[in-house]
Amino acid sequence: MGIGLKTSTIFAGVALAFGLASPAFSANRQMENLSRGLAVTNTGKGVLVSWRLLGTDAPDVEFNLYRDGEKIASVGKTGGTNYLDAAGKTTSKYTVAAVVGGKEGAKQGVSVVLDKTVSNSGKSFPYKTIKLEVPAAQTMPDGEKCTYTPNDVSTADLDGDGEYELILKWDPSNAHDNSQTGYTGTVFIDAYKLDGTRLWRIDLGKNIRAGAHYTQFQVFDYDGDGKAEMIVKTADGTIDGTGKAIGDKSKDYRDASGTILKGPEYLTVFRGVDGAAISTVTYEPSRDINQHVKGKDAHGYWGDNYGNRCERYLAATGYLDGVHPSAIFARGYYSSSYVAAYDFDGKDLKLRWLHKSEYPGQGLYGEGNHSLQAVDLDGDGYDEIFFGAAALNHDGTLRYRTGLGHGDAHHIGDLDPDLPGLESWDVHEHKDAQYTEEMRANDGKIIWGTPQPSAEGVDNGRGMAADVDSEYRGYEMWSAKGGGMKTAKGKLIGTPAVSQNFRIYFDGDEYDELLDGAFVTKFNSSSKKSETYFDGPSALGVTGCNGTKNTPSLVADLFGDWREEMVVRSEKDPTLLYIVSTPVESKLRVYTLMHDATYRTAVASQNTAYNQPSHLGYYLPDMVKSLKQPSIFVVGEDPTPADTTPVVNSGKSELDASTPKDGKGWTQSENEGFLKNGYYNFDNALSSYGTWEIFSKTEAKTTLTVRFTNGGTTSRNMAVTVNGASAGTISFPSTDASWTTYSEAKIDVKIVAGVNTITFTSMTSDGGPNVDMFTFGIDGVELYDGTQKIDNPTALAVIPFKSGVSFNSSTGVLFTPKAGFAEVYFYDMSGAMRMGVSRNVNAGSTTISLDREMLPKGTYLVKVMLDGKAVSTKKFSKL
Repeated sequence: MGIGLKTSTIFAGVALAFGLASPAFSANRQMENLSRGLAVTNTGKGVLVSWRLLGTDAPDVEFNLYRDGEKIASVGKTGGTNYLDAAGKTTSKYTVAAVVGGKEGAKQGVSVVLDKTVSNSGKSFPYKTIKLEVPAAQTMPDGEKCTYTPNDVSTADLDGDGEYELILKWDPSNAHDNSQTGYTGTVFIDAYKLDGTRLWRIDLGKNIRAGAHYTQFQVFDYDGDGKAEMIVKTADGTIDGTGKAIGDKSKDYRDASGTILKGPEYLTVFRGVDGAAISTVTYEPSRDINQHVKGKDAHGYWGDNYGNRCERYLAATGYLDGVHPSAIFARGYYSSSYVAAYDFDGKDLKLRWLHKSEYPGQGLYGEGNHSLQAVDLDGDGYDEIFFGAAALNHDGTLRYRTGLGHGDAHHIGDLDPDLPGLESWDVHEHKDAQYTEEMRANDGKIIWGTPQPSAEGVDNGRGMAADVDSEYRGYEMWSAKGGGMKTAKGKLIGTPAVSQNFRIYFDGDEYDELLDGAFVTKFNSSSKKSETYFDGPSALGVTGCNGTKNTPSLVADLFGDWREEMVVRSEKDPTLLYIVSTPVESKLRVYTLMHDATYRTAVASQNTAYNQPSHLGYYLPDMVKSLKQPSIFVVGEDPTPADTTPVVNSGKSELDASTPKDGKGWTQSENEGFLKNGYYNFDNALSSYGTWEIFSKTEAKTTLTVRFTNGGTTSRNMAVTVNGASAGTISFPSTDASWTTYSEAKIDVKIVAGVNTITFTSMTSDGGPNVDMFTFGIDGVELYDGTQKIDNPTALAVIPFKSGVSFNSSTGVLFTPKAGFAEVYFYDMSGAMRMGVSRNVNAGSTTISLDREMLPKGTYLVKVMLDGKAVSTKKFSKL
């Protein structure tokens, strides 16, 4: 989406009218508690000092910069967070302090120094090296020897100091593709601080094969304790960072060809600070190679019996509940495809859901890429899972399937800022696909695409999307066999010779540079040609990894201001890892990219299989014109005040729950034991659900008692939402096998005066229990039949918010304790924005012009934002 101007505007029906995506049920997302990341870098002509604008900062925060105790610069409300100090040295002592309301905060010192510099293409590029500890060469059972080179890198704050560490995977020289036989060396994963200190090494052991499609590691702070964890597939014989083995280290499941088709498979959480294994569970699903034989319907058929398709793994991290990160691991994409989501609570790794697509032509079957990404495609506040030519919703249900088949590259971002949500760009390997490349809307619909150039079709193995041409709004896209560079609208620009591998923000403007290994180019919008910006191979002898893919080990905003660093390896010396940074100032003020959720999770999944570059969740040229603060909270902060609403159980309202308004299940009366008209039987499937509309005469937080029977052998857990907001989960233990013995389960819910929507959604493939009755702990609650009305509708008109803000939805009067830029949104209960208004307001009362006749009768969520921050969300009923 584009960014709206700060003018008084009214619009209805579409969410794109307010610029940056404003999710229907938006919540602040958990992020790392980063330092300023003050970086001192050698430019050859003084030092470039830069620091982070944190996502918790107001957009107009000011800064003071000090060298050796003396203030050398003040940065105003719109200035870039960097300063070229011609008189400075890399040995100088720099500090930076935020200034809010004229008061200077605490000073923060230097996080990293890039003391080396190299001249290239007319500039002096700062860099530093990290000395690596190379694993010893190994000899395979067949006598072959292998050596090691640095491969993919991820990043996270492992020890809670507010600085990023690097997590490095070592690649043996005999790594193999899944389609190939042969022994491979052990896979090692190291963690290094930026000063070169190695924190730990994990040895995945002989029962994990090496290759691009095997080990996908996710590093993120999953439990919110301020210190990241690593989650990765393990096996018998994996040795954690403290030297302890997982499973039976004496086992060797390699066959005579070097492949691994048997033995237990695990998924392990490792503690970031020391690499200790915290929690290990069975990897879901198992390869189960012997059961995947071709039947009449090809159900569950892998397509081979030698471990090619069943041993292809993907991984990502996403905010599936809209607030906290979950780990996502996938198995298979050429045929049968499985995706599992996990949550980690600091002690146990728990399966959130497991999606299975085992039938040709259905679901994810055959639709996967060599990459995976979790991202909020549609702006509903929850991350979806982009699988390639298909996608899942945040709850593991199918979002869409295009039928275009497998692909090697994808890109997701605000590719066309004039369209709602985020768009994807995908290229396809299947020669019978309708398009060889295409841009897709968030619901899977093709916006435009390039048809196959011939009846035979082409295998299109490379594709790139980046905003490189300032003459056109939105991103430009191109691919190896797509016929040239095109605009976000599908217009052909030409056929320039440009890199198809990676992108990076490396100079000072708001447009992408292109990266091929360690070679950076700048696209000239006038000449339509790429020009060399930094020739890393000739300047430093550095190179990319992953063969012909030639990707950097990592590109991410590691420190300093919003520009990205490249992490690349020495071509000849495996002991050296290089970090290269920008050599120039930038006048642009941009929040650290790592506090943008779309970008941050993309960095986490960047190492997956065929590495894909990270993109932002907004359009940068619009953002720099009107800076918007991200909706985040950092670990260690409470994102929302504790709910102190007392639970009221002063009465009793019994409702027949046998017939919901909507759902995936059916009403039955075959089994005895129900009290009224029958019971509701949820489908035996993940995400089966029932939705009930109830009417309450009063607003209250009360206890909902569910009468149920569960004839299964295990508990059936369900997620409960009330009016679109999560009320938590409820467990339904097994009762008896006859499905006639009833029990009760309870959950506290907050309901409003008027119509409420309550939804129960299954969290397991067994579905839910049979339910026959709801009992609320207050009087005056009944099933909604479309005729009930509350006695005093004006009681809902004035909506009080936290921070002293209130909004009267009947008069349109907004009260704010301070001046600022106010935005008011009305969402219906499906999550669609029906009306919105924005304008600058003074402290006190301001009348917001609203055409309430545009709103049909019903219940709405009213969201008020002040200076880009969500103040709160409350309900409003129009009767």
